[in-house]
Amino acid sequence: MTGIEFYVVVLLVYLGTDLLAAWGLNLEYGISGVANLAYIVVIAAGAYTYAILSLGPDSGNGGFQLYVVGWQLPFAVAVIAAAAVGALVGVIIGVTGLKRIRQDYQGMVMLVISLMAVTVVGADTGFLNGQAGLSLIPNPFSSLSPAVGDWAYVAMVALACVIGFFVMRRFTGGPMGRALRAMRDDEHAVAAMGFSVIRLRLMSQAVGGAFGGVSGALLAAFIGGWSPGAWAYVETLALLTAIIVGGMGNDMGVSLGTFVIAVLLLQAVQFLPQISSHTGLTEALGWIILGVLTITFLWVRPQGIFKERRPFYRSPGETERSAPGDSATGRVAAPRA
Repeated sequence: MTGIEFYVVVLLVYLGTDLLAAWGLNLEYGISGVANLAYIVVIAAGAYTYAILSLGPDSGNGGFQLYVVGWQLPFAVAVIAAAAVGALVGVIIGVTGLKRIRQDYQGMVMLVISLMAVTVVGADTGFLNGQAGLSLIPNPFSSLSPAVGDWAYVAMVALACVIGFFVMRRFTGGPMGRALRAMRDDEHAVAAMGFSVIRLRLMSQAVGGAFGGVSGALLAAFIGGWSPGAWAYVETLALLTAIIVGGMGNDMGVSLGTFVIAVLLLQAVQFLPQISSHTGLTEALGWIILGVLTITFLWVRPQGIFKERRPFYRSPGETERSAPGDSATGRVAAPRA
């Protein structure tokens, strides 16, 4: 396999894992209105779960890293467990938002949770090997030749994205999607209609957390390692920018935003020439551009490239389409006599 082919494989795997994560965060933020700035924590939870369930005992490989559990489960079982742990961590994080506080305050609380999680995991070397992180995480296709195994991994990630897209459509479309959007717009009205806001919010963060857990597991298995340096809070901001640019609440828009922001932009910055007198400036430029894009879209086009699509509904006896003036509210024009 040539260097260009391997680079394409890396981009495709990154795109697939970022798509799963972006769809999960879009369910929480774009659809449900939960400002989860700690979303990278559920991705890390999935990555670490897959690692400790597939690495085997920490006494192996010379015992150079320490971690808990240390099982050697099949790949599919470890990924499913990572999804379950991601959902559980998502619910635990979601509990912090049950108190009715402003969305910006909620985002600040979850940002603090993200910083605390990185600090705790990095400080305890016996839990998940501290700041050094875990390495030699097994790849399910490691027994195949690189040319075959890498493309097989791309195909597996693509299959996970196809399944994930249709699963997510079950939550973003139909009655559940309408309930979540209504909760985002006016939770008091939703509660008055008999829905449990707490249950909807926790369900959203559980499903979003499961998507993040699968994303982290697939990424860790591909790169073969994971450490606290891989899940800084700014990674959540990159996903948020992709959602804002692509279009909050629009699955296809989020997919486009993920491709443009999380893959093309952040990868293109790495090809810029390094400035010897300012080490790290080139890498920081990517985050500066992300910030500028976020502010620009929120100011100029807050609905993103593809605005959220709200379906029209009609009574069984109505045959005419809704009037143009009612398109924003989703109301249907009364049938003419």
